[in-house]
Amino acid sequence: MKGDELLELKNKIKRVAIYLRKSRNKDGEETEETLAKHRKRLLDIAHKNNWQYEIFQEVGSSMDELRPEYQKMINKLTDGMFDAVLSVNLARVTRDDAETPKFMNLLRQDDILFVTDSERIYDLEVQEDWQALKFTGFVNNWEYENIKAQLRKGKKDSAKMGRWSNGTPNYGYIYNRSERKLEIDEEKAKAVKLAFQMTIDGIGADNIAVKLNKLGYRTNNGKFFHGQSIVRMIRSEIYKGWIVANRLKGRNKTNGKIRPQDQWIVVKDAVKPCIIDEDTWDKANKALDKRKLLNPRAKMRKHGLSSLIVCGFCGRTHSVTIRTDRNNMRVIQSCRKRNPLGEKCINGGIQYNTMMELIINNIRMKKDQIQLELEKLKDENETIDATAIEIQSIEQQIKKVEKALQMLQLQLEEDLISLNDFKERRTIRSIELDNLQKELTKLKETTKEDKIKRKESFIEYLDHFLDNWSELDESQLNNELMSFINKIIWYHPIDNKEYREIKIDWAE
Repeated sequence: MKGDELLELKNKIKRVAIYLRKSRNKDGEETEETLAKHRKRLLDIAHKNNWQYEIFQEVGSSMDELRPEYQKMINKLTDGMFDAVLSVNLARVTRDDAETPKFMNLLRQDDILFVTDSERIYDLEVQEDWQALKFTGFVNNWEYENIKAQLRKGKKDSAKMGRWSNGTPNYGYIYNRSERKLEIDEEKAKAVKLAFQMTIDGIGADNIAVKLNKLGYRTNNGKFFHGQSIVRMIRSEIYKGWIVANRLKGRNKTNGKIRPQDQWIVVKDAVKPCIIDEDTWDKANKALDKRKLLNPRAKMRKHGLSSLIVCGFCGRTHSVTIRTDRNNMRVIQSCRKRNPLGEKCINGGIQYNTMMELIINNIRMKKDQIQLELEKLKDENETIDATAIEIQSIEQQIKKVEKALQMLQLQLEEDLISLNDFKERRTIRSIELDNLQKELTKLKETTKEDKIKRKESFIEYLDHFLDNWSELDESQLNNELMSFINKIIWYHPIDNKEYREIKIDWAE
């Protein structure tokens, strides 16, 4: 590219999207140091050329398929907010054969330049630049897939040899990088041993978490332990010295799909010494299985208020129990949630029937409120529905703009206008069309007639429910309530027995 051509392209650039993502070192590890170097280099380029910029930096894994910053950047590119994308190379932006052409097409369609850290500017409307960037993308993707395959193979081989390759080690272990093996963190191991013993003794995971928190223990991230983190600890084979690899498809531990068990790589006695002996591990896991089978929540029958009553102080869903000591009377239980230090929530309970009375009274008041709103709406003096006239006018404008866009396309195909003129006029018309459609949607949602219909329909629905709710079985009652109520927020502090209140979040 000639100097004057390069200068002309640079002058076109006013605002750039800087995209950053972690790279990997020779050992396949993601490095913050490399990321910092990339960031400095790209910022230096932007400052040197007096380009305004916005940084889009992925903070998670560079192999993570969910790239929120990338999606955010794409949306802003589509909205015409940037003249160019500035990145180390194409491989830092796209990393598979399907994504690369989509990204390049977007740049070409919206006349957006691509700039690398060598200050090479690609104008994708120029065929030579298109082919050059396409080729580099192909090479980068090939290299990336090759690296991924090597990393996967290396990980499997390491597991088979009993080496740790599963990232950050589990709580209670530290990673000896030079010898590529796990070693015991003696202080944290005390918490692990205590958790296993308490599980064997029949203590629940939530209470174990509270105990560890009170003793001053914290997770590897410095946070409080919770019941689920204790369950994950007890279930992890690493504590009895086993390394299990290739269990999940993908890197996401939460959403990754579990492979068939025959595909797992299981290496017994891989970690020596280990924190828990195999017999202790088996006993703790059997105790955990037993508690799961005996869990009263799992056996609890569905009732009319299932999943609806929410604590106003901590947000936990209140459960319903049967008091055998009170002639099988049903009650909404006091909130039993404890904070990480074991302090109990202050919200009290209430008789089930009393709660139903409160709910029914609130439904009646809601119906009366909507009835008043409906009467007020109907009493509004409007001989002519101005909104309907406005809707008709906008619909006509939309048809005109759509026709104008079609004509523009025909003019381009017949070489009656230049490509630059086409893009400029299309952008103006597209913005106009988008604004008209948004305005139309808003008007249609707020017409007087629609408001009246919605309110009349809701009143009719509530009337029918109020007439028939007492005849419904528990499952039907729950389904009906959940059709127009999102949640019922309950306030009844134990230190103020006179105060009780519900607030209903309506799904109107």
